[in-house]
Amino acid sequence: MYMDNREIADKLAEIAVLKQLAGENTFKIRAFENAGRMLENLPETVSDLAAEGRLTKLRGIGEALADTITELIATGTCTEEQNLKKQIPEGLIAMLSLQGMGPKKIRSVWQEKEITTIEQLEAAAQNHLLQDLAGFGAKTEEKILKAIQFHKESEGLFLSFQALFIAEQIKKQLEASHLFSRIEIAGSLRRGKEIVKDADILLVSKAGSTIDTIQDMLVTFADKDKNGNPVITGSGKTKTSLRFLGLQIDFRVIEEKSFACAFQYFTGSKEHNTMIRGIAKEQGKKVNEYEILDSSGPLYPKSEEEFYQYLGLSSIPPELREAGEEIEHAKSGAFPRLVTDQDIKGLIHCHTTASDGELTLLQLAELCIKNGLSYMCVSDHSQSAPYAGGLSVDRLLLQIDEIEMLNRKLAPFHIFKGIESDIHPDGTLDYPAGILAKLDFVIGAVHSKFTMTKDEATKRLITAISNPFTTILAHPSGRLLLRRDGYSYDEDAVIRAAVQYGVVIEHNANPHRMDIPWQMMKKAIKAGVLTSINPDLHESSGLDHIRLGITMARKAWCEPRHILNCKTKEEIDEYFRQRKKKAGYSGN
Repeated sequence: MYMDNREIADKLAEIAVLKQLAGENTFKIRAFENAGRMLENLPETVSDLAAEGRLTKLRGIGEALADTITELIATGTCTEEQNLKKQIPEGLIAMLSLQGMGPKKIRSVWQEKEITTIEQLEAAAQNHLLQDLAGFGAKTEEKILKAIQFHKESEGLFLSFQALFIAEQIKKQLEASHLFSRIEIAGSLRRGKEIVKDADILLVSKAGSTIDTIQDMLVTFADKDKNGNPVITGSGKTKTSLRFLGLQIDFRVIEEKSFACAFQYFTGSKEHNTMIRGIAKEQGKKVNEYEILDSSGPLYPKSEEEFYQYLGLSSIPPELREAGEEIEHAKSGAFPRLVTDQDIKGLIHCHTTASDGELTLLQLAELCIKNGLSYMCVSDHSQSAPYAGGLSVDRLLLQIDEIEMLNRKLAPFHIFKGIESDIHPDGTLDYPAGILAKLDFVIGAVHSKFTMTKDEATKRLITAISNPFTTILAHPSGRLLLRRDGYSYDEDAVIRAAVQYGVVIEHNANPHRMDIPWQMMKKAIKAGVLTSINPDLHESSGLDHIRLGITMARKAWCEPRHILNCKTKEEIDEYFRQRKKKAGYSGN
């Protein structure tokens, strides 16, 4: 079984959490945490190192840990993980999904209150039985009950990047089976929804692949129940449904001639398909997942483009199929050229080891260069965020000097000097004006006091936007998908302020944030606001999140001209210079 560096790192992090729940000593826990962080950013492939017996050459990897990693690569699990799971009730692992319930708190309620399920935890909080525990109180109980309610509403849902990762792993293994001539991921994942409940995978079998052979292959993906039986939720000649890593997977075997119709139909959305059926009916036609029917009989378009053409429509990009204005637009002409991965010229919003990132300035620059980017805009945390290694004035000045030195060394690649400045409750930014004036750009971000009223939160954001030093407003709602709702603020008022003061609003493409949502991004660009697709990068894998942001931008009908980091190095340099002039400062 192959595991890439990130999968191995994630598994080591999971084992570290299990060790905390089991009450193991801090040294062992940190060994797994540190190893996971180190391996994720290792330039070499961990699986190759294990095969060559070179894991113990790495810092912090002893014989025992090397054996664990080797076992993980071979089987996807390890003896240590299995032994820990035997010690820990399943319900405690489920509690980890509750906002504010970390391993320490969970172990406390387990050991001192014998609570082993979310249901028991809810009952204890409702009856005020947790307040005598160290670190708990009435407010803690309120937060636990709110987190449990959020958990109930989110149960069975997955972040799109998690579901897409699972679906893509399945696709790779199906391709390796050589049973299929075509394999495509459809459904809400293809449309780019932030949160999904399942994955649709369409299959065209090769000649000679029998139904029994195909079903036997698909069943191998199924999770096992307590008795070791595969969790199959539906089975038939053309459809197999099962759970894999907890995610509902719906496989559909399609004939080649019907694939274009099926791809369109199973991509959805349901509302979009309803509108398509209405258009077909107006033309005396019928559409279903297999064919288009008109007076001459069944039609089998060779592609989705042909499918829409048969109905007199321009081809509609999958991301736009949400029963909005896409149908009317498709009647009148071609769609604008939506932004793609290739349009992104530089990285905006990234953190280095100076604050809470895992790459040095040089390593981050080299990562950008390797991926064909021509610039990066560094924005470590500001001094009001000591929990994230926020930069004091002196440390920020040292970083500025380092950036200028690297720019001489790495030219023509360029590093723009910036900061992710905390927005204080009153809307002001960190650092005096003289320090902010030394930077090329400033990202304003809220990281505290999420309990403001809607009016207070809106005033805070607009005050920050009106600050002449603010270039970009970051993740304005503070939401964490499937973990906490964002705070309430007046989106329209914030958009109006961004237009008035010429401030960019980022789409934070970290898969846990996706903030601003694509719906607001669409409103913002229509109003004339620039957006930027920012991964909020803290480690090398964060660069992949730009792809998620591109999908959201496409859902928002964004063209390259709407996106700040689609500008060339020279264009963004001039943009920052003009912003500084408007703010009343132009020097360095």
